[in-house]
Amino acid sequence: MSFIILGTAVLLGLLITLLAVPIELTFRINRIKQIHGQVNIRWLFGLVRFSVDVPGIAKPKKTKIKGKPAAAKQSETDKKRSGSPKLFAVLKQSTFRRRLFQFIQDLLRATHSHELTLRCRIGLGDPADTGQLWALLGPIAAMAANIRSAVVRIEPEFMDPIFEIQSHGKFRLIPLEFIALTIAFVLSPPSLRAWRVLRQSKA
Repeated sequence: MSFIILGTAVLLGLLITLLAVPIELTFRINRIKQIHGQVNIRWLFGLVRFSVDVPGIAKPKKTKIKGKPAAAKQSETDKKRSGSPKLFAVLKQSTFRRRLFQFIQDLLRATHSHELTLRCRIGLGDPADTGQLWALLGPIAAMAANIRSAVVRIEPEFMDPIFEIQSHGKFRLIPLEFIALTIAFVLSPPSLRAWRVLRQSKA
């Protein structure tokens, strides 16, 4: 039994040590009509290196159906609205929003970004839904814009559904720090209450 405990402790210590080694991540991602890019990862002080190509995903084409009744169009609109992310109900909680913003600030500080550039346009196709989304993204964009050696510009599009992004940069992060921040966020009282609200909205 003592051998098992000792072995478990050694494996746990080894895992913690590996997670404490910084990871350097260099990336370039673009999405206009389709997404493409590459992510280069360097770990264990250069002993582990590999690249990941971001696969191209074409923009889905819209099919038009002639002569569609107005009632059918209205039904589709109602269905789209009812299918909107239930996260909007969660974002109405001021305590969760504050905790989320704090979590994002902690992550931004922990990434140690260099030469970061991010330009993004996003819209949900409905002005009301996009407005609710921008209530969250606006403060995040303001926080990201204050990052040193970074150029961040996030713009809302209220009329058309769109997601365009152009970004490149370099990060240096410690996995153990990210795991600790994420666990603290997930288990915080505001996050637990938000999870209960999300489950109730889906019921």
